[in-house]
Amino acid sequence: MLHPDLVGDGPAQLAQIARSNGWRAIHWMFLFSFPLALTGLVGLARLHAGTPGENAVRAGTIVVTFAYAGWMVIVAFMGGAASSLAQSFVAAEPGMTATRAVFVYDMLRPFALATQRVAGFSLALATALFGWGVLSGKVLRGWVGRAGVVAGAVGIALAVLFPEDTEADQAAFVLPVLWQVIAGVALLGRVRSPGEAMPALSARAGP
Repeated sequence: MLHPDLVGDGPAQLAQIARSNGWRAIHWMFLFSFPLALTGLVGLARLHAGTPGENAVRAGTIVVTFAYAGWMVIVAFMGGAASSLAQSFVAAEPGMTATRAVFVYDMLRPFALATQRVAGFSLALATALFGWGVLSGKVLRGWVGRAGVVAGAVGIALAVLFPEDTEADQAAFVLPVLWQVIAGVALLGRVRSPGEAMPALSARAGP
């Protein structure tokens, strides 16, 4: 991945951030992708309106909005504050300025990591809800729904069982995000001509 793995204590991590030329660009890419992901999930909710899966998908939409808000905190902190602190750390002579940069980073990072952990849990829970809604609504293929439930369950387990400063906790995001990509492709496959009725509307219309 483009994002470097941060290892070591505060000074070591700030030095790694300062050496990463694409650090800010990577985090801006994440931030800009969040509203795009939410837009696609709203489309998923719209597709399931009027189906048996509507309530689960609607609940998933609410939870996933909270999840992306929490995820935004850690990404904005690392891309903004941490990047500025890293530049101050490497540019300063060893002494008070560098020490202050490390102090601020070490004080704020645990808060940002806590939001990351709850965001991972929430994103996984939302994915499970979306998967359940897809299974119940039967608008998309059943395997898409089952994959969502499994991805959500794995993500929930990772977020609950592992501390927020571990790679295992970060992995809680992987399967839910991958499922969103799969669901987006499945949604694109459902695009119809303007004159063709949506499945939910056709079901309510009857024979």
